[in-house]
Amino acid sequence: MRKPDHVEESPVSKPLELVAIPAPPSEFRVRRDARFAAPGEKRTRYHLPESLESSSPVGYRTRVSLSREEAGILLSLLSLPRPSRFVPGPALTERELFEECSLGVLSARQSTNFRGQREVLLGPKDSEQAAALLRRMGRKEAPVLEGAACTHVVLARPYRTPFTFLLTFVGHKPLASLITVPMRAWAKRFHHADDIPTIGYLKELHLGVLADAMERATVIASAGTRRAQVFLEPFEQPADTAALRELEALVGLTPAERAAGWRISLVAQVGHVPEEERIPMERSTARRLGAALLALRSERIQPGVNAEPSAPPAYQTRQPMDVPEELTVQAGRAAYNAFARFTGVSRERAKELVLLERIDVLTPHGKERLRSVREELEQVTDKLIARLPLWADLALGRALSRNSARGRKAFALAGQRIYVGGLSRREVEQSGLSFAHAVRAFGAAAARGALVAEVAGTTEIPEGCDLSGGVCLMAGPVNQNDIGKQFFGGKDLLERAFSGRAPTSLLVWTFKAKTVADPIGNEQQLLDAARKGALVDLRPGPHEVVAVRQGTTLGPMRLRGGQVNAERAFGDVGNFVTDPAGKEIPGNRGTVWPSDQADAPLWPGGTR
Repeated sequence: MRKPDHVEESPVSKPLELVAIPAPPSEFRVRRDARFAAPGEKRTRYHLPESLESSSPVGYRTRVSLSREEAGILLSLLSLPRPSRFVPGPALTERELFEECSLGVLSARQSTNFRGQREVLLGPKDSEQAAALLRRMGRKEAPVLEGAACTHVVLARPYRTPFTFLLTFVGHKPLASLITVPMRAWAKRFHHADDIPTIGYLKELHLGVLADAMERATVIASAGTRRAQVFLEPFEQPADTAALRELEALVGLTPAERAAGWRISLVAQVGHVPEEERIPMERSTARRLGAALLALRSERIQPGVNAEPSAPPAYQTRQPMDVPEELTVQAGRAAYNAFARFTGVSRERAKELVLLERIDVLTPHGKERLRSVREELEQVTDKLIARLPLWADLALGRALSRNSARGRKAFALAGQRIYVGGLSRREVEQSGLSFAHAVRAFGAAAARGALVAEVAGTTEIPEGCDLSGGVCLMAGPVNQNDIGKQFFGGKDLLERAFSGRAPTSLLVWTFKAKTVADPIGNEQQLLDAARKGALVDLRPGPHEVVAVRQGTTLGPMRLRGGQVNAERAFGDVGNFVTDPAGKEIPGNRGTVWPSDQADAPLWPGGTR
């Protein structure tokens, strides 16, 4: 792929401004106030969990109410230039890297929390070898730096969940399905084929989300003294294929894992930076920002709009709140910053390539447009169910049709500001970018834009409220629309707004101003094996997705003699969920990893 057009040596990011979400009148300020189920009472997703036993560093957290100064520091991290060089520094401790990973691969937002990413941590000596290999491969988006204190090598695999299993049966002709269903299943299993294009794009979107998170993770885990140089451009066509194979060997990628679809997909060099490139930040501030980021959750419910009838009263009443127009401007600015950063194109070109359509009720004819989109998605679901192969649905006890119907909530559109975003493959490739690279950058842009709104929604939270606003990043509506495009003759969600540009919609943002957080049951299904949702994966512990290379040995992070992690990262901030009387969820605070291991350097000697 040729060098991107409009490329800048260091694309300039615009600084971001904090825009507050006005609080509602006091009588509308409500919060979740979840409590434990009484003896004999039927538990629901609105009750607090009885306990927590998890190796995840997250746990059940409450939003951290940020001061304006803290919010400003966090927003400043969304417009940083890349580091220019690394300098010598002390050896990194195990806990520093645990907390860095906690803000990265262990918590970066993914659809259904899919475990499609894992990483290998390399120390200073191995980082030298990795840097040499990166140079041989040829990295266009940024220079490979010398003197890294460590290197994160992220591996990813295709997106495969119960939803993609369902898609195996979609879009077949009645009689031919007896042959075409097994053929598609074979192609998915052995050739990693995707049922619809947007399912394949989810892997790339998730990598972009992670890349964006890793930049912040490094800064916060080091209280501003370290930075990350992230390489997000796909590795599939290196200038030197042998160098890629050597890097795969260094991180222990086996032939069986390659056959299962695992590939090196992202590399982040991390190092100490000179004084002028450090981020001024007190350690106490860094701790609060880390805890604040771990507490963020997708917010699906708009009170009084899409709550289920059984929801508590706090979810049933509309709140007189709005997402300020200027806040969406800042979110867009952050998104363009990220897209330019990770592609190397200018901000002006980024604004041309990133396609956004606002479809909420506050825009002219927005109510009609939103209703039209909802109806189109409902019609796709109806057609999908009607045309499922009957032989397969009966053999599976009607599970295919039931799960298809349940999936309707995955594309419910509710919020004061709703945007559909995507790209035009034709325009992306005309700019000298691969489409996969641009989709990854779009994922980073989506995450960064969403974070701007989440920061606003957790700044100076009013008394008696969980938050002031939140965001839900959704792939469900886009996937459903893609089913309609591929099998039922439908048009892309963005076709109406960008006619003639061959758009591909990728994600939907729903921005919500509200004061009550979504039910804690949404979090419990990601942390409690007994309550795990049918379509999600549990949040991983470090031993499950992070490996550390020491000498010539690869070993899981925080697995010692059968003991695994139970520490909650940045737990000293204390933002753990309690009932209204202050009673904690047993096990939620976790236990600190032994200090003789956590405070010891992983690779003694540091960088010189």
